[in-house]
Amino acid sequence: MRIAAIDMGTNSFHLMVADVLADGSVQTVEKARAQVMLGSGGMAQHRITPEAWSRGLEALARFAETAEHLGAEEIHTAATSAVREARNGPEFCRAVKAETGIHVRVVTGPDEARLIWLGARADLDVSRGPVLLFDLGGGSTELILGSAEGLLEARSLPIGHIRLADRFQRSDPMGTDERRAIRRHVRTLLAPLVPVIRPERVGTLVGTSGTIRCLARMATLARGEEVPAHDHGLVLRRPDLETLLEQFERLTRDAIVQLPGMDAKRRDTLPAGAVVVREVMRAFEVDSLVTSERSLRDGLVVDWIEHHRPELLVDARVHDPRERSIRVSMERFGVDVAHAEHVAHLSLAVFDGTAPAHRLGAHERELLRAAALLHDIGHHISPKSHHKHGHYLLQHIRMWGFTAPEVAMLATLVRYHTRSMPKPTHPEWKALSGEDQARARVLAGILRLADALDRGHAHAVDGLRVELDDDEVRVVAHADEGGDLERWSARERTELLARALGIPVAVQLERGTPSQDET
Repeated sequence: MRIAAIDMGTNSFHLMVADVLADGSVQTVEKARAQVMLGSGGMAQHRITPEAWSRGLEALARFAETAEHLGAEEIHTAATSAVREARNGPEFCRAVKAETGIHVRVVTGPDEARLIWLGARADLDVSRGPVLLFDLGGGSTELILGSAEGLLEARSLPIGHIRLADRFQRSDPMGTDERRAIRRHVRTLLAPLVPVIRPERVGTLVGTSGTIRCLARMATLARGEEVPAHDHGLVLRRPDLETLLEQFERLTRDAIVQLPGMDAKRRDTLPAGAVVVREVMRAFEVDSLVTSERSLRDGLVVDWIEHHRPELLVDARVHDPRERSIRVSMERFGVDVAHAEHVAHLSLAVFDGTAPAHRLGAHERELLRAAALLHDIGHHISPKSHHKHGHYLLQHIRMWGFTAPEVAMLATLVRYHTRSMPKPTHPEWKALSGEDQARARVLAGILRLADALDRGHAHAVDGLRVELDDDEVRVVAHADEGGDLERWSARERTELLARALGIPVAVQLERGTPSQDET
């Protein structure tokens, strides 16, 4: 069934048209956004202004036409703080129904938080503990704590970037006194929530709104890192945010628009929004947050499924979002699964055997496995230069559960899993920090060696062991028969790993019964 979901936010309206398949999975057909600023100029008076009223009706008429054109059978909406707080909100809802045919559902703050949780939960990595979802809208902020067991706490606060800008910002650029006033106001409203959610419970902070994603994109570009073609998984660190806040105090709104990654439509409210983000990070004692593109409109779709198709379980096949992203990408791009899994198996054996030399940990091991499973996705475009095509694909698809820096590392490992060596002039290599370059050399070196050990995709090498001493790394590959092609290929691809470890790497082939140490 095809349905449409409309999030009527205080700043922007969002449309999502999606197909709900028989197995309960969701396939997005179309997304659209209109910056209506429904709460602009009227939140303090609790009214929707005539200008905002007209913008809202125009956007909804366009969304209704799009949904009808795409064959959506139902349209579901959620109107948030701008409508629920406006004295003329009911009148606006009646006008929407009369002019567009759309029935507007006005949600409470707690229900808004619940819908955001429903939209994001399937793609949250809860392996580090409960996730605190942070949605900063134009009129309100939703803070939702959830874990693998479900939603733990959900609160909605009257803190929004439009609301704060209208109330506190008078100068351009934003003055120190204005910033302090916003900070005091936000801290006052957050204070009762801190003992409820408790900072020690928070494993990861995830930001789901456009304001947060804009700040994270600006911070990522300022660090010189490669930015994917979307805003999912970006990392915003507190020092980067402090730098942005300092710039917002020095620069006029016209000058802020010129900063890399800035969304010009947010010029009037982004400084106030940045203060809110800083105070949330401070209150819950987190040093960074990760962005998610999932939002309330996704939650409307899941909510429909739960109410109308309770027998369907969204993404029931694989519960871990990272593993699901890997498997979906492998299926989508036609990966030779048997080869990919064997390369992953051999990669981890080499990683574990060389651990005393590279001293990398469980996180790098997990990234190596993911890269091994995905290393051949570029064949979907062309076997020629498939390593480059794979890098491109990973930068343009959404790997739910992974952060943007992690995806950048995955893309780098895929880029260098063949013969080519990293060069300082390569943009993707320059975008990595010196520490990440060192990690990438080790992991890419292991991946290209493991890939060579299954050169014929026949699993001729069925196991290996690593012998490590001060003078050499010896990879002893076992094969009952054959394996000469793999041995030759592997010997040609040891240079990167040898450089990374600082000692020669030799490859040997042995036959017979494998030893118990072989993996």
